Amino acid sequence: MGMSLIIGIVIAFLLVVVVYQLIHLALVKRATLVVQRQAQRETNQQVLPILQGLIGDAAPSDSQLVADVWGKGVLAFEYVVDLTALDAGQRAALTKAAVLDGLVDAGQAPAYRLTDWWTYEQTLHLEVAQLSNEATIEYVHDLKKLDQPVAGEE
Repeated sequence: MGMSLIIGIVIAFLLVVVVYQLIHLALVKRATLVVQRQAQRETNQQVLPILQGLIGDAAPSDSQLVADVWGKGVLAFEYVVDLTALDAGQRAALTKAAVLDGLVDAGQAPAYRLTDWWTYEQTLHLEVAQLSNEATIEYVHDLKKLDQPVAGEE
């Protein structure tokens, strides 16, 4: 009888730990989603007017969260522009420098950083990070390291 009581207590303890971990994980995930959605709204409020000013109605209307591959809590968002919808003037106006100029404002907090810019199959992809938490700041720092040439390579 004593051994079965000990086994029952161990099983009950393990069950409580598993239930606690599942509840904790769900609460953390929900809190992370709330923070990401708020940051996405704020970043959209900064980036979308810049793009609309440069390319008008061809500007995207929303962004997508950059994949969680880089880590939980990274507040980086991707904007996709259909290059086939732009005329020559819009294409000329849409430059990395113009987007960067729009993002640079010494008095704004949090800061925003254009972290990547590439084209793929007639679409332009822009990645903008909101530098409002440590995970995103480390992400941007890591991206800078990736862009540096390795010693001996040029």
